[in-house]
Amino acid sequence: MKLTRAIIAAMCWLALSSGAPAAADELVERATIDEIAAELAAQLNDRPALLSADSGRAKIAVAPFKDEKLPLVAAYGREFNDILVAGLLKSVGKRFKVMSRDSLAALINDMADTGRIQAIDGDAITALLASAQVDVLIVGRIERIGEQLTLSYEAVNANSETLAQAAPRRLPWRQQYGRNLDAHLFDTAVAEAARRLAENAPDLRILRLGGIRFETSGEMTDFSRYVEDGLSVAFKAQYANLVTGRKISVKRVKLSRAQLDAMRGVAAPGKNLRDENLGAEQGTYTLTGTYWIQGPVIELHLSLTAPGGNSIGWKGGVFESDLGTIALRPDGNFGTWRRKDGIGPINFTLTTSNGRDPVYRVGEKMNLLVQADRDIWLRCYYLQQDGMVFQIFPNPFQQETKIAGGQPHTIPGQRFPFDFDILPPAGKELVKCFALGSDVSKQLPPEFNQDEFAPLPDDMKHELPGLFRGIQGVAMTEQSTVINVVE
Repeated sequence: MKLTRAIIAAMCWLALSSGAPAAADELVERATIDEIAAELAAQLNDRPALLSADSGRAKIAVAPFKDEKLPLVAAYGREFNDILVAGLLKSVGKRFKVMSRDSLAALINDMADTGRIQAIDGDAITALLASAQVDVLIVGRIERIGEQLTLSYEAVNANSETLAQAAPRRLPWRQQYGRNLDAHLFDTAVAEAARRLAENAPDLRILRLGGIRFETSGEMTDFSRYVEDGLSVAFKAQYANLVTGRKISVKRVKLSRAQLDAMRGVAAPGKNLRDENLGAEQGTYTLTGTYWIQGPVIELHLSLTAPGGNSIGWKGGVFESDLGTIALRPDGNFGTWRRKDGIGPINFTLTTSNGRDPVYRVGEKMNLLVQADRDIWLRCYYLQQDGMVFQIFPNPFQQETKIAGGQPHTIPGQRFPFDFDILPPAGKELVKCFALGSDVSKQLPPEFNQDEFAPLPDDMKHELPGLFRGIQGVAMTEQSTVINVVE
């Protein structure tokens, strides 16, 4: 390893001395990702039982990144994956077959053509794990931390069990990674966004605020609310001026009690639980977005979505220097708790009566909404601001964990007679749920079979996701939702 690093350093020095820093950066990228590939391959090669039933060779695929979850130009995410595939081809043994990006794309397109991806709400990772056409799926994550990128990859099987995991690596941030967006003063950017979005939604009557969140965290900040307030005013001005004086109303995503009751026990597609469809009607559009801190510029991604999913997007930049002392970063950090959300063979949706990653006021009652594409055994946990973790489902009032697939379930509800009251203080909390393919009660520590509400022991709460993923032979998909509590 020391010799390899010395050679890389020498090559990088030669490239830099010849006036080609970009080439040097690319050498570092390739060497770093090759190391990741070799580390994953070594762990997979140590698993002699990992064979494909039909050909004797286990099929490995690298899952595509979701463009909207990347902190850099999407083409670089695809390039990193291509380098990883090339490295795996050099490192894995003859027991494995590594799928190219083209063959993986063909498989995903075939699943889309035959309706399998549509049936599971368009999630390619869930579709691949459920398809039985991939034995090992390598899932990556790219995060920007200051002036560095962090790359991490792990390999999972069809039950979402971790087969191999490479240590995270860091790359220096370079200018080419950044998206080329025009930056403006805040008021100018908000007015431009509202104008562009309103142009494509002439029938808008109700604007629903679904949250402007920090990167992929699901968390709202002071800046989130500042953007929402600015956009609310700008949208009202657009429609008052452009559509013969017509006024629009602005509200948050929220189901009424009657709407909640009407959903129970009614077979419906999982997409009905998306924010834009949750209790929406004709003329209702839901505004959601994310923002990314990219040096001196705050990158805004906004979407205005009609019931059914037709969406209008806008991207632009705001100078951080124009924001004064407004808080940009969230206080909490649920990164490790949310890292594997959606990775599993069960198509599982978790949201609330106020939408995904909702805003609740102190004193309100929270209602969870869950739905899976099959019968599941459900377990849910609540991470409080003080760090305590409570098992909220099952609980002393509801011991049965099996719920039927293909229909939404509300928790609490008529079947689950208890309440979730939002208590002070304001801040960020988290609901974490695991959808399991069978009952695992006997495989869990006794602390999980409670006859009264009690927090999990400290040493157990930190291992919660790993504990469930360590149960072998059981299909599992996890999801979580941030609860943004305000006064």
